[in-house]
Amino acid sequence: MLRDFLPFLGPALALLFIFRRGTRPRRVKVNSLWRYPVILTVLAVLTLSRSHAPSLLAISSYAAAILVGGALGWFTAQHAELTLDKDNGTIMSQPTIIGTAITAAAFLIKFAIDFYVNGGPGSGLSNPQAFAVRHAAGINVFGNAMLLFAVARTFGGAAHMWIRTRPLVEQLAQHKAGQNPPPAGT
Repeated sequence: MLRDFLPFLGPALALLFIFRRGTRPRRVKVNSLWRYPVILTVLAVLTLSRSHAPSLLAISSYAAAILVGGALGWFTAQHAELTLDKDNGTIMSQPTIIGTAITAAAFLIKFAIDFYVNGGPGSGLSNPQAFAVRHAAGINVFGNAMLLFAVARTFGGAAHMWIRTRPLVEQLAQHKAGQNPPPAGT
């Protein structure tokens, strides 16, 4: 009985972290917004470079994954409330319920697809290994597409957050300039 619920433990913990993170404000590090997306891109390129030349269907799947991932990242970042703390010189981000729900839904959809493809309990597949062997090429394309989806999602979120933080960075610079007037006689 317990082993029937064990496959759900990881996703349950991930959802707990998603919702916990969605309730706390976080500091936006404007200077390092692009670090994580660039690292993921390099890792994805290294991973995909070991694959065979993709078919036209695979390329269209990859393009769709990149577009949907970028859009999801953009809209998730759009649903974050930004505040400027001029005294500390920091920009804080507080995800909204909608942004947290978008992140949780994306995770649940990926888990559901993986659960079905891997033939977990209740998936209706009597022999998951035979399923995986018959559909190995499709599963490989799906995995690569999900990798590109994740990379595009981080880029979409970083791009939108960078655009949204520009006015706050300018306000902060003006505030700092007002506190430190230029020396007299210059």
